[in-house]
Amino acid sequence: MLSGNDQLDGRVISIMSSAGPAGGVGRDTTMIASSADHALAFGYLRLRAGQGKNVLVVGWAKPSESVDPDRVELMGAEPYLLRPMGMNNTIAAALQASTWLTPDNTPDASDKFVAWPLRREDLPARGDTVHAIILAIDGEFPSGSELAWIVDAGWASASYEIGTRNLGDLSSLHAAGQQIFDRNPQASPEHWDSVEIGGDSEYAVRAVQQSLRLKESVDVNISGSLCERPTSPYVAGLSRMVAAIDAVRPSATAAEGVRLTAGIGFNGFASQGATVMVFSNSKGGTA
Repeated sequence: MLSGNDQLDGRVISIMSSAGPAGGVGRDTTMIASSADHALAFGYLRLRAGQGKNVLVVGWAKPSESVDPDRVELMGAEPYLLRPMGMNNTIAAALQASTWLTPDNTPDASDKFVAWPLRREDLPARGDTVHAIILAIDGEFPSGSELAWIVDAGWASASYEIGTRNLGDLSSLHAAGQQIFDRNPQASPEHWDSVEIGGDSEYAVRAVQQSLRLKESVDVNISGSLCERPTSPYVAGLSRMVAAIDAVRPSATAAEGVRLTAGIGFNGFASQGATVMVFSNSKGGTA
C-alpha cells in the first residue's frame, strides 16, 4: 500500500517510481492518493477481509522538490471560484479556525499572522517525509515482536464543497470515530490514555480535544506540536499514527495493564476527511 501525491512529487503516476524501492514489483500494489493514513486504514481493511497475511504501508512526500507546494494545494481547489481566490490548506485552516473564535481567544491585532487568525506557530511545519509500517495478522510474526495491536479503525469524508458545510463541526471526525465506538464502546475516547492528533492548525487540534471530550489525564501530541513535527499534509495523518504506536509499544512505557492510544488524521480542505485508528499494547485490545 503506497501513498503519494503526483502533483507535489512532480511525477505523473508516482507509484511507478516508488513501487520498486518499496519492493512492490511483482506484488499486489495499490496507490492511495488522498492521504497516507487512508493507505494504512485500507491495508488494515484488506487484512481483515482475508486478502493476504501481511502488508507494507508506505507514505511519502518530498515537497523540497516542488517549486511551490502552495501551488500544488491550489490546484486541488475547485477551478472556477476557489482557485482564483487562492484557496489552499492554510487559507482553509484560517477560515475554519475563525469559526472557533470567542472574545476570550481572539488573537491580538498586533500579532503577526500568516492568515488571520493563524500565526506561524499555529501551523504545521512542512518537510520531506516518509513512514513505513508493516501490518500482519496474528501468527505471521514472532510472538513478542509486535509494536502494537490495532483495535479498530474508522474513516469518513464530508462534502468537498467548502461553502456548503459548517467548517467547525468536525463532522468527518465524528462519523469516522462513531464507526469505531458503535462496534467497540471500550475503544471510545474515555478509555484512551493518549492521542496523536494531526490537523491544519493548532486550533483544529484543540477543537478535536474538546469535541471528543477527552479526559484531562489523556496525553495529547506527546510526539510534538504541529510546528515541532515537520511533515507534508498528505503524510501528516500517518505520521501521527506512527507516533500513537510509539506511545504504546513495550519499550515506550513501563506502565502495567492495557493501554489504549489513538491516532487522528485529516485530509482535504478544513478537515473534509478524517481517519481514526485505535491501538493497544494488548492483543485483547481493551481493558
